[in-house]
Parts: sequence; structure tokens; C-alpha cells
Amino acid sequence: MNNLVEFIKKYFHYLLFIILQITSIILIYNNINYPRFVIAKISKTITTPFNSGWNNLTRHLNLNKENEYLMQQNIKLMRETKNNFIFQQDSLFTVDSINDRSKKIRLYDYTYANVIYNTTNKKHNYLILDKGSNDGITIDMAVLSAQGVVGVVNDVSTNFCTVMSLLHPDTRISAKVMPINQIGTVIWEENNPEYAYLNDIPQHLKVNVGDSVFTSGFSNVFPENILIGIVKEKNSNPKNSFLSIKIKLATKFNNINRVYLVTNLYKQELDSLKSNLKNE
Repeated sequence: MNNLVEFIKKYFHYLLFIILQITSIILIYNNINYPRFVIAKISKTITTPFNSGWNNLTRHLNLNKENEYLMQQNIKLMRETKNNFIFQQDSLFTVDSINDRSKKIRLYDYTYANVIYNTTNKKHNYLILDKGSNDGITIDMAVLSAQGVVGVVNDVSTNFCTVMSLLHPDTRISAKVMPINQIGTVIWEENNPEYAYLNDIPQHLKVNVGDSVFTSGFSNVFPENILIGIVKEKNSNPKNSFLSIKIKLATKFNNINRVYLVTNLYKQELDSLKSNLKNE
């Protein structure tokens, strides 16, 4: 206690000066607008970069959480669409449309993955996803974007898988052009990630620019009615009796970050039956 008293006596004038200075600054700041403005501006200049960086970081983290939530919600909705089920009536003699008594068999299930590698400007284009056999991924699973078709899983490791993109000359997708509901095949024939071609559509059928092209559901890989693209051009082919139809792809292949993977729960059984068919 004596030491404290001695300290105050020794440095009394200095302590008094500091107290008066602090008091005067507070009084000036509270009573005169300009100094308060200057101090606030300096403070803002110093703290703004830190606040901005922190806000960007938290927004990025929150955005990832929101994206995860949206992907989960989209999968729930996709699982409940009519195209994911086979409907069986209770009686062979039922002539009514599908009703509550119908038995539903789920044909497809979904998961999602992040794209960690993607090419669009090569002759043979592929993607690599961050999920593999440990996550239940298998060869021949369909891959979709939020807009439409992406490709098919063609190889799987423990933690990753590769996808043969629609932008690959060996890709063949069974498709139908609406509203005429005619079946054809979508292939990629040029070095442009925005366009592909719909083949095998007879010339006598009426196809218009702007018609939609969807998956047919006949491949046991893609569910029915997944958008592939929109008819951009159509021309008669003098070499055969089919139209040459150019379509603008729905999926923006240069901007794919996350995708959905689709598994046909009965693919092995269906493939086994198809393998027994003649001329297949």
C-alpha cells in the first residue's frame, strides 16, 4: 500500500496530465462533430478490410451449408417424381388410372457429388467426382446437372469416379423429341460444348426449332424425361431418310460444380433379361 502511495506522489503530475488529456479528447469527441467524424472515418478505414474479409469468409461457409441443404432437398424431390417408380395395379382387370391402391416400386435412387476435374475442349471429355465405391458409386450410373444430362460413370475407385461426358464421341443417349414423342439418339459430333445432334428421326415427322429433347427412359441408365436440350436447327439429309437435328444442350458444361448421380435399383435384373433377347 505504501509503495502505491509513493508511486502516485512521484508521478502525480504525469498521471494528472494523462487523465486530463483523455478527458479532453472524450469531451471534444462528444461535443464537436468534425473530430468525431474524423475519428470514425479513421476507425472505419482500419476495420473495414477486416470486417469485409470476415464477412466473405462467413458468407462462403454459409453458402456451402446452403448448397448442401439445397442438394439434399432437390434429391428428396427427385426421389418422389413419378418417373422414379413402376406402378402396378392390384388387379389385371383394373382399367382405372393409377390411384392410391396402386403398388409403387422405386426404380431409381439419387446421391450427389462435387466435380473436381472437368474438360470440355478435348476430343474425349471426362469429369472426375469426389465420390467412389466407398460411397456406393458404381459403373453406369447416370450423372445429371441441375439443368439436365451430364454423362455416365465409366470407372470407379475407392474415393473417386470418372464420368464419360456427353461431350464424348462414344456417348450415346436414348432420347425423344417432344411433342411428337419420337425416339432417337443424341450424340456429340463437334468440338463445341454447347451443341449435340439428335439422330434417327425420320424426315416425314414434323420437328420444329424450339422443341424439347428428353431422355427416353429406355436405356436403364437415365430416368425418363430428363432434359437434354432444345432443337436449334433441323435439315433434311440427302444421304438417308432421317433428319439432321442440331440441339443446344441444357447443361452448361463449362460451369459444373456439383452433380447428381442416379442408380437404377433394378439395372442388373433388367440387363440380365436384355442379354437373353435375340439381336440385342
